[in-house]
Amino acid sequence: MKKLNVLIGVTGSIAIYKTCELIRLFVKRGDNVRVVMTKAASKFISPLTFETLTRQKVLIEENEDWSSELNHIDYAKWADIFIIAPATANTLNKAFHGIADNLLLQTYLATTAPVLFAPSANTNMYLHPTTQKAIKNLNCIEANTGLLACGDEGIGKMAEPNEIFLRALREVFKDEFWENKKVVITAGGSIEKIDDVRYVSNFSTGKMGEALAKAFYIKGANVVLISSKEHDLSKEIPQIKAQSAQDFYERIKEQNPDYLIMAAAIADFKPKYTPGKLKKDKIGEKMVLEMEKNIDVLESLKNEKFIRIGFKAERDEKNALKYAKNALKKKNLDAICLNLLTKNDFGSDENEIIFITKNQEIKIPQDTKENIALKLTDAIKSL
Repeated sequence: MKKLNVLIGVTGSIAIYKTCELIRLFVKRGDNVRVVMTKAASKFISPLTFETLTRQKVLIEENEDWSSELNHIDYAKWADIFIIAPATANTLNKAFHGIADNLLLQTYLATTAPVLFAPSANTNMYLHPTTQKAIKNLNCIEANTGLLACGDEGIGKMAEPNEIFLRALREVFKDEFWENKKVVITAGGSIEKIDDVRYVSNFSTGKMGEALAKAFYIKGANVVLISSKEHDLSKEIPQIKAQSAQDFYERIKEQNPDYLIMAAAIADFKPKYTPGKLKKDKIGEKMVLEMEKNIDVLESLKNEKFIRIGFKAERDEKNALKYAKNALKKKNLDAICLNLLTKNDFGSDENEIIFITKNQEIKIPQDTKENIALKLTDAIKSL
């Protein structure tokens, strides 16, 4: 994805400390970031903090300069997206009614870029009918619920930086093709019980599934992630817990997706389950597990009408392609992603993928899992 010009508006709220982390996420991605602050915001954090993070001059009332680009019109034109985070109730209500009595709101009226508000307010102020009307009519990411700085418990906490970051990317990069399409993604390794204390699993971290969930969300799809792991994602991406292969199968069946991307590492065999806890003094010197063949989730879903994409991890570089093609045919898949583990192991932040269909093979060279996932969103469109 192209690098962005990200303009961040900061208003006077204690949630301002989260804005530093939000900026860091964009800078890490390689985006250009500039900041415009209200006078109230500068009472919480000095403009110098944001200038240090962005390496750009912060626009405030005192330094607006019409002999340079340091003014609200040029900053407004420069932006690919304008994120106001935190956005106080005061700012939300003024923006909704078109009041521009400070530099930040003047910038808001001047920009033609998409604008995303991240509200931060006391619960009563957030739920006030006037504020709610503004929230419903402006492009806002919902606040979180919890203990507020004022000591009250309720809704009003600004969304977490990663939530705002992903939502902002979605605003810019959403693809009309993926809008209103439901994409179910599985992640992590299956967990098969030996007894109620012990289990058999594998080394899958779920990183590839998490990257795919983020990528399809950014592209505008309605994403559901089914995983044995916990993932740091937007609350707009429902996460469903699954452990055994049977769990994964049942959770998928409940979803009725348009696309299923099976990135989870499902165990081929499962141990015979014993309720309770096996006592070591009754087991003896050696514990022998009786294993039986597990349900093949994708093969069990081969008569479903939704599009199914599998993942196959292989270390045998010589025969990997043959194994992947056999799985594609046997399970009647629409596509399979061959994950070559010759350079990367489980838990790696990078992958190397060959996207295989009945008619073509697309090699996606070594890259971060996030970039691989974004490339797969385009490859899967052709199915």
